[in-house]
Amino acid sequence: MPHCTIEYAAPLADVLSVEALVTACHRGLIESQLFEPSAIKTRALRCDYFQVGEDESGSFIHLNIAIMPGRTDEQKSLLLERVYDAIALITSAVSSVTIEVVDIQHKHYFKVLN
Repeated sequence: MPHCTIEYAAPLADVLSVEALVTACHRGLIESQLFEPSAIKTRALRCDYFQVGEDESGSFIHLNIAIMPGRTDEQKSLLLERVYDAIALITSAVSSVTIEVVDIQHKHYFKVLN
């Protein structure tokens, strides 16, 4: 834990490095010092079909960071700051960048390690 899913508008792959975005986001999660680095999982999902408001050419990046409960509001704010600071340069040309931290309920989460 945590799981960070980066959704991005497909055309952004032509103007920024998605690999660098994933790496920077992962680094921000590590730099928050809220998680064991080995437990962090970061991935990017390309969105081929999307709309942003009324602007057909708008672009977006949305990060969903799913974590186990128990972190304070201050810790979550720190997490948002660290991740945004890590991706800010890469995403400077993007119309909309949003980051969401969501607590996973233990009873609704299942994990198997093989």
